[in-house]
Amino acid sequence: MTMLQEQAVQMIQDMSDDNVGFLIEVIQRLIPKKTYTSVIYPSQKQDEKMQAFKELVATRNEVKKYLPDAFDPDAELEASRTVCTK
Repeated sequence: MTMLQEQAVQMIQDMSDDNVGFLIEVIQRLIPKKTYTSVIYPSQKQDEKMQAFKELVATRNEVKKYLPDAFDPDAELEASRTVCTK
């Protein structure tokens, strides 16, 4: 590890969890998404990614069965925000 990397690690270790969370968000925005995911999940193959996506879609469709036909997520969010600000 280079001196610069060691310095960065030391600085991160001294940060609070909130600041580390913020730093992660900044890093995610700076590194292109394709590169970031390949660094984080190098062993994950395209088939595994597609399978995970298909499972996500199936789960979303399953959950929709339990929602009313007239369900409007945007309206629900706005209603929740209104209640929380009062």
